[in-house]
Amino acid sequence: MTTAGIVDTHCHLHRAEFDADRDAILARARQIGLTALIDPATDVASSRIVAQTVQKYPELYGAVGVHPQDTAGLTDEGLEELRKLATAPKIVAIGEIGLDYYRESTPRAVQQQALRRLLALAQETNKPIILHCRQEESGGLAGQGGQAYQDLFLILRECMKPPVRGVLHCFSGDLEAANEAIGLGLYLSFAGILTFTKAEALRAVARQVPFDRVMLETDAPFLSPQPYRGKRNEPAFLDALIKTWAEIKDLSEEDVRRVTSVNAYQLFGVGQAPVRGRVAYAIRDSLYINLTNACTDRCVFCALSDDQFWKGEGTSPFVKGHHLRMAKDPSVEEVLSAAGDPSQYKEIVFCGYGEPVIRLKELREIALRLREKGAKSIRINTNGHGNLIHKRPVAGELKGIVDEISVSLNTPNAEQYLEICRPSFGLPAYESIKQFIRDCRDAGIRVVATVVAMPGVDVEACRKVAEEELKVIYRVRGYDDVG
Repeated sequence: MTTAGIVDTHCHLHRAEFDADRDAILARARQIGLTALIDPATDVASSRIVAQTVQKYPELYGAVGVHPQDTAGLTDEGLEELRKLATAPKIVAIGEIGLDYYRESTPRAVQQQALRRLLALAQETNKPIILHCRQEESGGLAGQGGQAYQDLFLILRECMKPPVRGVLHCFSGDLEAANEAIGLGLYLSFAGILTFTKAEALRAVARQVPFDRVMLETDAPFLSPQPYRGKRNEPAFLDALIKTWAEIKDLSEEDVRRVTSVNAYQLFGVGQAPVRGRVAYAIRDSLYINLTNACTDRCVFCALSDDQFWKGEGTSPFVKGHHLRMAKDPSVEEVLSAAGDPSQYKEIVFCGYGEPVIRLKELREIALRLREKGAKSIRINTNGHGNLIHKRPVAGELKGIVDEISVSLNTPNAEQYLEICRPSFGLPAYESIKQFIRDCRDAGIRVVATVVAMPGVDVEACRKVAEEELKVIYRVRGYDDVG
C-alpha cells in the first residue's frame, strides 16, 4: 500500500529559531512523509521573509498576513505591500489573520477593522484564509459563547459569502464553535494541544468533528505534542498528532495521512493530488470495492444528489480521502487488479457511491475469485432494492457468496423513505427492502439493518422495525461522517 503524503498546514519555518538548522528540519520532515508545508507570516516584515524563504525549498509554501496582536501597526502602505506579496510564487493563502482576545495587546476594535481589510484582500486575490481565534482568558474551552468566536463568525458572515474558503487553525473551541465554523465552510486544524494529557475535553470535541473537515498542523516552533514537550516543535513531530487522530477517530494512521492531505490539497492546492475514480480503496483494515456509481435511490443526504459529484469536483466524490466518482463501471479484471491481495484485509466490502447489487453478475464473480485468493470475509452494503432491480428474489444468489449484508433501512415507514431516499421504484420500495432483509436472513446470511441518523428520523422506531419486526441486527450510522 502506498503511504499518503502529509501536509503541515501551519508551521512558522521563517522564524529565527530555525535559521541554524532549517535544512535539517526539512530533511527530518521528508523522512516521515511530509510533501508540503505552509509557512504563515504574522506581520508585513515576516511576510517579506516568507515570500523569499519559500522560493528556496520545493516543499515549502507560504501565506502572508498580519496576526491580530500585530494589527495596530497595519498601515495603508503595509496593506499594499501585502497585496503585492500575495501574488508572489508559492504564496497560497492570506494568513494568519483573525482575532485574539487572550491578552488584548491590541484593542478589539483595531483587530476587527484589520480583519475586515485582510478578508477583503483575500477576496481580491482569490486566496483562502488561515484564521487565528483565541478566546479571552476563561480557564476552559473557548466556546462559541465567548466573544472572540462570536465576533469572528459575525465578521466572516459580514465580509464573505459562505462557504468561506479557509481553515481555523489551532482550534481550541467547543463543539458549538466547531459546528459553526464548519457550517461557514471552514476546515479545522488542531495543533499539538490535542495530544496533551489534560486535553480530554478538546479530544471529545475532535471526536465529533467530521474528519473530512480536519487538517494537520504543528504551529512550530510552538505547542510541541505531548511526547516532545519541552522541545522546540518542528514538522516531523506531526507523527504524534497523526497517532492521536487515529486513536480518536478509530482510523489507521494511513487513513489520517490520506484524508488530511486530501483536505489540504482541496483548500490550498499543495501536496499530492488525489487519485481520481478509485475502484478499490482501503479504510482501516477493510478493502472496499467500488462497482458502480449508478443507484436506484437519490437520498437527500447522499453525494449522488450533489451536482459536484457527477462533475467529479469539490468534496462530494470523496470518502475518507478516496475519490469515488468513476468515469465508467470497471470490468471484473479491473476490479481484481485494483484489489490486489485480499488476504491482507479483515474484510472485503462491496460499497461505493452507487448500488453494487445492480451489477449482481459481476459482484458474484468478483466475490468468488477474491475468496479463492484468500479473502477472509465478504460484505455487501446495499440499499436493499435487489429484488426490484432484478425482478426476482436474489438472496439465494448471494448465499454462500457473501458473509454479511448491510441494508440501508433509513426510515421506519414507506412514506418517509419515499421523502428522504427518493427511490426510483416509488412507494413500494420500502416493503421490498423489508422482504429482501427477510430473504437474506432466512438464507442464513448475517444481516445488519442501518439508519443514517439525520434530523427528523426516529431512530428508535427504526430499531423496532429492524430488531422486533425483521429480527436482524440494527446499527445507527453518523449523519455527517461517511466511511
